[in-house]
Amino acid sequence: MSDVDPLIRREMQWMALGVLENRDLAPIIIAKVRRQRIRRAIISGVAVLIIAFASIGLFEGFKALSTDSGVVDSASQSLGENAATQQVIQGLISDYPITWEQSVGDVGAISAAGGLGDTLGGLTATGLKISWERCGKGQCPVTWVLSVINKTNDLISASPSLSVFTGHSPLVSDSRPTTVIPGGTALLVYSFPEFQDSLETSPTATWQWNWYLSPLR
Repeated sequence: MSDVDPLIRREMQWMALGVLENRDLAPIIIAKVRRQRIRRAIISGVAVLIIAFASIGLFEGFKALSTDSGVVDSASQSLGENAATQQVIQGLISDYPITWEQSVGDVGAISAAGGLGDTLGGLTATGLKISWERCGKGQCPVTWVLSVINKTNDLISASPSLSVFTGHSPLVSDSRPTTVIPGGTALLVYSFPEFQDSLETSPTATWQWNWYLSPLR
C-alpha cells in the first residue's frame, strides 16, 4: 500500500478489513476521502476570500480617513447633524438670479436678517449654493446649502434659519440647529420640496432670501 493515498491508507487501516458483509469498502473509503478533500478545499477558498475582502475593506477605510483628514475647511469640522459632507462653498452659486431680502420675515427671530458676509451670533455666512427644479412654468429653488464659519475662539451653538421670498412676500423659512468648533465650517442644507407641489411660478418670478437666528429648542 506504499503508493496508496495517505488518507485512504489511514481509513482502511482504521476499518481493519477491506471487505464487510461481502462488500468491498475501498470505493466507500475513496469517496469519503474525496469528500473530505473537497470540503477542505472549499473551506480554504472561503477563508482566503474572507481575508481578501477584509484586507480590501481595511485599506479603503484607512484611505478614506486619510483623504478626509486632508480637507481642512470641510463640513466635518461642524458638530451639527445637518452639516453636509462636502467642501466649503464660497460666494453665491445659482443658475438663476436671486437677491437678498432685508426683512426677516419671522416674528420668532432673535437676530437681524443677514446675507453673504454677514455675521450673526458668531457665525459668518461665506457661501450659498441653490439647486433649482421645475415648478409651474418656471423654476423653483428647492435646495439651499448655506456655508457658515466660526471665526471666534469659542464653541458656537446656534439655530440658523433661512427664509425664501418671491415678489418680496415670505413663502417659508426653515431652521438648522448646529454647533461649530472654533475655526470650523458647517454646511447647512435647507430643503423646500413643497415648492414643486404648491407653487405655480412664471419665468418672470423674482426670488429673494435671507438668513437669521432662531431660538434653540
